[in-house]
Formats: sequence, structure tokens, C-alpha cells
Amino acid sequence: MEKSKGDNMTIPQTSAAEEMITRLGLTNIEVSYQPDRAKDSLDMDDTDRTFIADWCATHDRSVVIHGTDTMIETARVVAKRCPDKVVVLTGALQPARMRDTDAEFNLGGAVIAAQASVPGVYIVMDGKLFIWDKCKKNPTTGHFEPL
Repeated sequence: MEKSKGDNMTIPQTSAAEEMITRLGLTNIEVSYQPDRAKDSLDMDDTDRTFIADWCATHDRSVVIHGTDTMIETARVVAKRCPDKVVVLTGALQPARMRDTDAEFNLGGAVIAAQASVPGVYIVMDGKLFIWDKCKKNPTTGHFEPL
């Protein structure tokens, strides 16, 4: 299922993300939801990562909503496939359906980063923009930090 809402910015998403986009009033974004790809990032495999990379390769600027546990692994595959595209991966420490989630904040930051960044693959979390291979997820805190 794919919805077009305007310019060439695209976001593959889950239904919770679609609700966030509506709440945030992001009306100039093309939205693509792949329900068969909506899974915990620990359950993702190379086929899933290749699908995401191939999808991003067809768009100039993309935001990918992704689980944080394997976000860097997916970013690695996307970076190889999409060197001339802007791709921003984001997620949340608390799922979007939780009351105290950071999902909307991170999504808003990712949308801005996707519009303003030069080609490359990035991760946006906690109000910070990272180049995908210059950061790591701290296993103790769960937050992303620079290498």
C-alpha cells in the first residue's frame, strides 16, 4: 500500500507511525506502509534489509522508521545501495503506542534532517543527527552516542 501526499520525501511506516504523521500535520509527505515488513528489528533478516535499501534507492529522500536494536545493521546495507540518496533512520526507545514515547519527537527530527541533509545515511535519535557509521547504541542506556 502506498499513499502519495506531495513532494519527493517518503516514509515507510507502520500504522502507529501513520497516526503520528497525522497528529504532526505532515501533509507534504508520501507515505508507504508495508505491513509484512512491520516487525521487531531483532526479527529482521537480510531480505528485509535489502527490501528497505531497494525501496530507498527509488526515492531521493527517505525516512525509515526502524527498531533501534538493529538500526545500524540496516543503515550499513542502505549505505551500500544508496550512496547518492538521503536516508534517515529513526525509531523510539519507547514504542509509539506508549504514553511516554519519544517516537513523535524523533520522527519530526528525522523529517527535518531528511529535508536539510546532503546525500548520506543518517540516524536521528534524542534530538541528535548521527552519520550512521559514526555512532553506536549504548547497550546500558539504550541511547545512541557518537563513536
